[in-house]
Amino acid sequence: MERGQRTDGQEGETKRQAFLKKKDLFLFFFVPLLGIIVIFFFLSSINRAYIKNKVEDLVKEQLQATAEILKVNISHFLSENYSSEEIFSFYSGEENIYYMALLDEQKEILGWHSRFEGYLPLSQKDIGERESWTIDSPAGKIFNIFTSFRAADLKTYHVYLGYSLESLEEMLVRSRRNFLILFGIIVGIGIIFFLGIYQLQNHYRQKEKEAETERREKERYKEISAFTSGVAHEIKNPLNSLSLLFELLAKKMPDEFRQDISSGSGEVQKISRVIDQFSASLKPLDLKKEELILKDLMADIQGSIIKGNINIQYEEEGEVVLFADKGLLSQALLNLLQNSLEATDKGKIRVQAKKHRKKIFITVQDSGKGMSEEEMRHIFDPFFSKKKEGMGIGLYLTKKIIEAHEGKIECESRLGKGTSFLIQIPGG
Repeated sequence: MERGQRTDGQEGETKRQAFLKKKDLFLFFFVPLLGIIVIFFFLSSINRAYIKNKVEDLVKEQLQATAEILKVNISHFLSENYSSEEIFSFYSGEENIYYMALLDEQKEILGWHSRFEGYLPLSQKDIGERESWTIDSPAGKIFNIFTSFRAADLKTYHVYLGYSLESLEEMLVRSRRNFLILFGIIVGIGIIFFLGIYQLQNHYRQKEKEAETERREKERYKEISAFTSGVAHEIKNPLNSLSLLFELLAKKMPDEFRQDISSGSGEVQKISRVIDQFSASLKPLDLKKEELILKDLMADIQGSIIKGNINIQYEEEGEVVLFADKGLLSQALLNLLQNSLEATDKGKIRVQAKKHRKKIFITVQDSGKGMSEEEMRHIFDPFFSKKKEGMGIGLYLTKKIIEAHEGKIECESRLGKGTSFLIQIPGG
């Protein structure tokens, strides 16, 4: 029942974390991005409306100035008895003026000219009280102006002009296109930026979680270390007394009892070694780093182990030099080689080393029996061992030594295919 309740609680916690993650994504990504998009649209709309109004004002001012000039010129031409057709012929080359007309005092058309033959959008409704207005035509938007002047003969005339807003439309089209391009760039940058922030936040939370886990582990091992030290102290004193007692008995007892006494003394020493290993595994490591040539270090290690019929082959790419604690690194590599030797009946153990950029990579690969997935999950756990005589300390200490050098160790293995350990530590 407790297991079922625990499983339900774990599932609930997993769902809660997933919900919080989605909530974080919404808060840190979608809300700010949506806010930027809304603000950008709002400011862009205001800006485009402002530009359009300013350009229309400029066009109006320009056309009014053109109309004033035309009124003076037309008044001059009329005083010299030019016909309206002759007058308009002088302005037929103006590209932006689509059409123009001259009206008398009763607003009757005296003459007109248009770039579009037969097209003059003028009605009494248009020329009421307005002086300017904008219309839609087949040629686009056209700004119209209707103004009056008095000629030399004291008669009142009216001038009607239609000015093309094609350049304004083109500018607005370019403005919209640039807006879309800029909007796409901003959205892209926003996505990258906020995803980066979100990833940094996740990375920070992960590091925070790892730091909390590491802190708890340190506290746990600190407690275990204190407990082990106390137990070791209380046990080793009686063990020393027993060892002295066995030595004394070995001198005084008859020969037929010496074998039993020797066995007892050996068991006492074995207990003492176990206690020493427990204590050593829990002590913090004090590194004394020095420059080491890995090839020489491996030669010393190979000379200190019994290989049997197993061939240990060492290879390296160039001379590998590193900065490490000689004694501790030797112990770590020795533990790996001994583990490989115990797992290999025949064949060879291959050790490869290389330096890539600022890191040293060391691989220890054997052709032994390999490990199951269950063993792989616990291979570096303290006091975990499948061997009858094993204490489960060697690989745990190896991992502890490598991590103390700011490195990491990984293991790959398949049953019947052998095992491979990969060490990665900073280079010298």
